[in-house]
Amino acid sequence: MEYTALAQRHAVEIIAIVLFVVPAVAACGWAWAARETRASGRAVAMWALVTVALGAAVFIAIATRIAHGTAFSSADQRLLDAVRDGTPALAARWFANLTHLGDPWFLTLVCALMCAALILMRRFGLAVYFAAVTSAGGLLNQALKAMMRRDRPTGSTMPLPESFAFPSGHTFGSIVCYGMCAYVLLRLAPTRRDPLIVALACFIVLAIGTSRVVIGVHFPGDVIGGFASGSAWLAACIGVAELARRRSRALSD
Repeated sequence: MEYTALAQRHAVEIIAIVLFVVPAVAACGWAWAARETRASGRAVAMWALVTVALGAAVFIAIATRIAHGTAFSSADQRLLDAVRDGTPALAARWFANLTHLGDPWFLTLVCALMCAALILMRRFGLAVYFAAVTSAGGLLNQALKAMMRRDRPTGSTMPLPESFAFPSGHTFGSIVCYGMCAYVLLRLAPTRRDPLIVALACFIVLAIGTSRVVIGVHFPGDVIGGFASGSAWLAACIGVAELARRRSRALSD
């Protein structure tokens, strides 16, 4: 069976796996690795390095395919059409509303509220770092878009944004914003809530990324590229923050 027919016939099942199974696996993985990660600064550095390398490799692989011809873009368009046609109208409307959780203005509001909360808690250094990571991430995404200059898909029933398509800004921005929110909560919240925080952050980011394909404003490759580049940036920033925090603790002991 051709992959597009498979995607159209089983679009609901594929989306359900992405939205529910992946966050559950991520939460279980976090719970399993938490003790080792907390115990060893080297484990944190290794996790960050692997994530950065994997994200960069996936991004470069997709970017190379896009740059070398139209075959990949044609396949991306066919896959987009299959997923969009296979998604029920009710689910499509739900995704059309949910996608606004990744709008730049909304992400800016979330980041501002988180920074304000950190300032009220007298976590000034963490507030500054949060603002720097999310702001620089937005600039990085715009630079990547300008470098690739990929056009938007065809056939969308919604108005297409004027920006370039690759990598998806909503996906990149969401994984950085909500990922940093999860990181802050993991540092400040009780340990027993950690898996729930990880699962919720994953669900929100994956739902926003999926919505961009379902409503037809991004190719699947754009969203995967946004996940890859956003994950690499987030992992690098969290790795630096954790190593700096552990070094500060070691010096104070």
